[in-house]
Amino acid sequence: MNPLVDVQRTAPDAYTYRVSAGGAQAAGDGGTFPSLEHCLFDAAASLDHYFPSVQVNLNGHFIGQYATLMLRRHASVVAHTIRENLAATPA
Repeated sequence: MNPLVDVQRTAPDAYTYRVSAGGAQAAGDGGTFPSLEHCLFDAAASLDHYFPSVQVNLNGHFIGQYATLMLRRHASVVAHTIRENLAATPA
């Protein structure tokens, strides 16, 4: 079972996340972060010791499954890849 990290962009420079597992209602608010990178890092840091990987949604859209270690160590690379993929996706 991999938890779902549901990231929401709440303002141009503000992101927040919630975590859910096994179809359960999302629990807790991870706080507000100034960038997608910081948000992903915090989510991974809070889950890394318990889960080897997580599924990620961004603004309600499934983005993919990532190793928590990757999100924690290379959050800026993952965030950059996410942005590139979203920019390349037709509306």
